[in-house]
Amino acid sequence: MGWMAIALTVALLSLAAGEGGGLALPFQPPGWGHPLGTDDLGRDLAGLLAAGAWTSLLVGGGTVLLALGIGLAAGLVAALGPWWADGLAMRMADMAIALPALLVAIVVAAIFGGSSLQLVLVLGLARWPLIARIVRAEARVALRSELFRAALALGASPLAATRRHLLPPILAAVLPNAGILFGGAILAESTMSFVGLGDAGRTSWGRLAAEAAPYVETAWWMWAGPAAAIAVTAALVAVLTDRASTPAR
Repeated sequence: MGWMAIALTVALLSLAAGEGGGLALPFQPPGWGHPLGTDDLGRDLAGLLAAGAWTSLLVGGGTVLLALGIGLAAGLVAALGPWWADGLAMRMADMAIALPALLVAIVVAAIFGGSSLQLVLVLGLARWPLIARIVRAEARVALRSELFRAALALGASPLAATRRHLLPPILAAVLPNAGILFGGAILAESTMSFVGLGDAGRTSWGRLAAEAAPYVETAWWMWAGPAAAIAVTAALVAVLTDRASTPAR
């Protein structure tokens, strides 16, 4: 429900404000007509923040989905498969986790140009080892638990026992880390956009912060909005994913 609420809020804000709306007087402070003020070109900052939210949600959500997909598969193979599968999966995880994701993203963007999809691929492929290690550890503990073994002894199918006694503890451990990955992806996208290596075709919070840099002292609202949006969104997603994992613990 939390994810749906965030997506619905962003959609409504985008429809209501548009990407900056019509032009007004530049450097207007927050007021009745423009709740978050206007930028140096007279664009409404509320509309720009709503448009930038799509980029953050796409990068954050895409990174989490990719990392979860690869991490869950690799972790389960390592926990349930033969010894050589465990060794192969963990060696691949060691290689992936050794790469500095943001540095790789900067190098790739500098060579091939910035792209949201490109950033999602780099971050997702660099972050799946975290999920895989958690899944592997939780799955091994759950497989040795008395509840799982008792369910099999009482006639439950392996699929039913897995769904009831294996997946809940795995999801409970993975969800908070998924929230951390989401927040990290938003910060990475904002950093890339701030240094001019983001997706040139998309409005983003990082780009808005970069555009506000020359006016830090004269138009504080230009950087306050993007900075607050990044911090609040990252914190909100972390709280929502942590709460979502609580019932399964």
